[in-house]
Amino acid sequence: MENLNPVPVQEKSVLSKEIYGLVGAILLGLIVWFFSAGLSPQGRMALSLTMAAIVMWVFEVYPVEITAVLLSTFFVFMGAANPVDAFSGYGDSIVWFIFAALVFGTAVEQSGIGKRIACTLMRFSGSSFKSMMAIIVVVGALLSFLTPAGVERLLIIYPIALGVAAVFVKGTVKGTNTGKLAMAITYLAGNTFGFGILTGIAVNILGVGIIKQILGIDVYWSQWITWFGVPIVITTLISIFVAWKIFPPEDYVLQSREQDASKEFSNLGPITGVEKRALLYLLIILGLWATDRWHHLPSWGVAIFSAALFCGPGFGVITKEQLKKIQFSIVIFSGAAITIGTVLGKTGVATWMGKALLGTFIKPDMSPQAMGAVTYLVGAVAHIPLVESKTAAAAFTPAVAAYFKSLGVPALGPSLMSIISADTVAFFPYMMMPFLALMGLGYFSTKDSIKLLSSYTAVAICVQVLSCFTWYHWIGLL
Repeated sequence: MENLNPVPVQEKSVLSKEIYGLVGAILLGLIVWFFSAGLSPQGRMALSLTMAAIVMWVFEVYPVEITAVLLSTFFVFMGAANPVDAFSGYGDSIVWFIFAALVFGTAVEQSGIGKRIACTLMRFSGSSFKSMMAIIVVVGALLSFLTPAGVERLLIIYPIALGVAAVFVKGTVKGTNTGKLAMAITYLAGNTFGFGILTGIAVNILGVGIIKQILGIDVYWSQWITWFGVPIVITTLISIFVAWKIFPPEDYVLQSREQDASKEFSNLGPITGVEKRALLYLLIILGLWATDRWHHLPSWGVAIFSAALFCGPGFGVITKEQLKKIQFSIVIFSGAAITIGTVLGKTGVATWMGKALLGTFIKPDMSPQAMGAVTYLVGAVAHIPLVESKTAAAAFTPAVAAYFKSLGVPALGPSLMSIISADTVAFFPYMMMPFLALMGLGYFSTKDSIKLLSSYTAVAICVQVLSCFTWYHWIGLL
């Protein structure tokens, strides 16, 4: 009798999710085919396959990299693109920059230099809870320059943030506002600062690659931080203030208590040779990235140079075993995202989508600032069904770039606004992978998560839309 139910309930639910996703992908593909009559046969097939792939990514029908390669293969099999275009993204320099950036992040984590930087700053925070949270914010801002993914930064910061909360909370941290606030500040400081740095998050790199493919424009690291650094910092700081109001710490937490703030640092021991090399390489790479407008070395080339340093025999930072742990799926996904931009652009789909999504709201006589603002807002709405930020950028940015190019107006500004919209909009946890990773630790309920993310998104929308008419106008972006 014990073996009558050999398949666990959890396994059945996962299987059902995958089957529903596959059926949904096929149905959506058919619906798109029948309701896109204004496109050429190639364009209809390209759009149908792309939308089906997005659903498969959302429901994780296959591993993300398998779906990515299947998409390119079906582009060829179904006549939507020739083999060169269907696999063009995998030969793009941006893909290999992302690979190098992942090596960069692995080196920071595995060498321990990221945690040492964080703990060193913690030594100067004193015994005030507010000052300790301020140090977490500073650590997040600094690490945004060092690692290319929000999840990696959160992994470095959250153990320290929890330690800070544990110092002040009486009993267990879970279930307290102090614990929730510490995790909220960890998310905001560790993830959102990266939106203002070209190499701070993979979506930025993907978007810039799409812009290069469609518009032929190179975006430099120093330009990106000039354009988006100030608005993102303002957004993050206001959001931290809002998070403090949403999760006000318990009264006793705000009272200073004598604790050993340098305990975590002392446990690290003296700085090692590996950490010294990692710090040296980080300074060299950041220096090259920050001065790219003068030496004109591409960001991806500098990143690959850093990968060679970090993996070097005898003088490197990470081992072959550590290198094998890198998530190569994001590299393959990046190739698919750039391929989508190429195929949708060449088949006319991107222009068609742009007209469908933007044509109702964008008028040729609008100011560039108004066009940028409307593009950002349309992107925020489009992000909800497109789910994850990388998927949103891959689907929406090519459409925006092609649409404004077809109008004969400057397309760079609106295209960049579509990327930053994909970066910053997250009404629900599934729309931001780093937050899902943090939520999995068990400190946020679904209700708490939606409350925090919706508040952050509301702040981001207000700041970015206002920036369209002020900051971006002043610096000549719009």
